[in-house]
Amino acid sequence: MKKIWLSLIIFILLWGLSFENEVIACSCMELPSVTLAKDEADAVFLGKVTTIEDVGIQREVTIEVHEAWKGIDTETIRIYTGYNSGDCGLPIAIGESYLFYATDRSEGENRFLTSTICSRTVSEANATDDLKELGLGKKEFTQTETSSPDVSQSRWTIPVISSAFVFVILIIWSFRKKQNRFKL
Repeated sequence: MKKIWLSLIIFILLWGLSFENEVIACSCMELPSVTLAKDEADAVFLGKVTTIEDVGIQREVTIEVHEAWKGIDTETIRIYTGYNSGDCGLPIAIGESYLFYATDRSEGENRFLTSTICSRTVSEANATDDLKELGLGKKEFTQTETSSPDVSQSRWTIPVISSAFVFVILIIWSFRKKQNRFKL
């Protein structure tokens, strides 16, 4: 019985370790200059937030693009951010306009843009200096597609399956040890 409990404790510890990379506190360095932020960003655009939805451990934000300086060819775009400043999430609201500096975190065919409080992303009302330095951007777009991540596989699938596999192996090992002890 002790071995089963020990196996269960080991399983729980291994299972918990598989999720350790999910908890990351936000820590930002000083914001870069407008020029450097534009160079480092994969997309820079001004737009109005139309929807905010909770998707797993992040928020999906749909934006109606008004002007773009880099990386945007569509009238609408989706970006992903955290829930609050503790996980670097943007403090944004539906109906408000923001100047976004976004990073492309795509995997595969689907575009997956993110933006955090560590970027220069700011409300349009507070973006006067940035907008002056950026100059005129693109205001006409030909496509209406939005970006989205490949959500066909949950990020929990692999840790859960591997943890279950380890647990089954530990149970089988425990029963075989028990059977060998009775044969002697």
